[in-house]
Amino acid sequence: MKALFLKGSSSLFKRLLALSLLSLSAFALATDDVWGEEDWGDDDWGDAWSEEARSPWQPVSGFIELGAGGRLQTDAAGLDRATLGEARGRVETGYVSERWRADLRTDVRYDDVVEGWQLDVRELTLSFAAGPVDFKLGRQVLTWGTGDFLFLNDLFPKDWQAFFSGLDDEYLKAPTNAIKASYFGEKASLDLVWIPRFESDNYLNGERFSFFNPAVGGPVAPGFSLDEPSDDALAARLFGNLGSVEWALYGYWGYTGQPEAADSQGQPRFSRLNTYGASALLPLGPGLFNLEAALHDQQSAGGELAFTPADKVMLLVGYQQELIANLTLGLQYQFEDLQDYSRWLAGQPYPEFAAGSERHLMTLRLDQRLWQDKLTLSLFAFYSPTDDDFYLRPKVSYRLDDQWEFSGGFNLMGGEEDHTFFGQLADNSNAWLRLRSRY
Repeated sequence: MKALFLKGSSSLFKRLLALSLLSLSAFALATDDVWGEEDWGDDDWGDAWSEEARSPWQPVSGFIELGAGGRLQTDAAGLDRATLGEARGRVETGYVSERWRADLRTDVRYDDVVEGWQLDVRELTLSFAAGPVDFKLGRQVLTWGTGDFLFLNDLFPKDWQAFFSGLDDEYLKAPTNAIKASYFGEKASLDLVWIPRFESDNYLNGERFSFFNPAVGGPVAPGFSLDEPSDDALAARLFGNLGSVEWALYGYWGYTGQPEAADSQGQPRFSRLNTYGASALLPLGPGLFNLEAALHDQQSAGGELAFTPADKVMLLVGYQQELIANLTLGLQYQFEDLQDYSRWLAGQPYPEFAAGSERHLMTLRLDQRLWQDKLTLSLFAFYSPTDDDFYLRPKVSYRLDDQWEFSGGFNLMGGEEDHTFFGQLADNSNAWLRLRSRY
């Protein structure tokens, strides 16, 4: 079944909502009488607004981190052994007044493998309330959904190069420039996110990791960079509680995070994507059960693209619980079904390497904390029985004290076929080490 109710008007719908967000923002900044201590709520801010004199500037904190990593084998596409080699410094601070707050979280880093010096602004936001609506404007990391490293309705940018190279898990979620408006009601709440200019994932492009190219029938490392669509994107979430069940409905109108389509010359391109979904999270026995579903509805590009990804129905079921003290188990099962598969397959230039009509994916998480939580042992495993490929992420972290932390691990990938998602990454399996000092 296809979702059709916004196909013809999604662009107008996005722009009307975007104009509404901008109008509310301008109204909030220009009107003094919308502010008051009651707007923020006593529960949220506590004694932060007490009459005692205190500085509105937040303390400066952060960390310095060194990271190194390399392949465990030779890459057939000719990439060097090094997959991670960087020095990173984090700075966090902010300013809080009675009417608004500003937050800054930024990294300065030197990447010895690919990029050289980089300034990564992960958060630079202005937050305020306008009547019953909370606004957050600027560069920010956005996320929702119930999956653990699996994203059905979370279509915000991801950094897959960071994920596969052994950086901290927080770097999988990439920042984006956005306006977020949130309304919190008694029975349900609503988040609206407008991204004025679409930002893609930091996907595998051959700079750091090779990938399978069906045109040559093997791994390549072209190091290409594509122009992203200049259009905007919109996301919405309606959520609330029904007894002990946390429920949510989702919508997204934008583009695929990676260039999964192709033009008439066979060059990769981004395609329009609408998604609609729902999720539920509830206690079950000694643990938590989550269920999430999504329809990924590919949009016609008016003949600009030779082929696009197939429409897709996705279902995720998960469960997690603490088996014994300090030992947590998490299990997930994800099902993907490609719609109109025969017609889609007939349009593929390399059908012998095309995905099957169904994909099953299972994950396992084991986390154990020892020695007064100073030592953490972790394993996250992906396995697809339909693709017969896998991805293992064993990791160990040791916290010497509140300042120093050491971590190390592996990214182990492989499969029976070179063209499956994890199978194509076999030559990118790597080991990594990180040393972090907080201040």
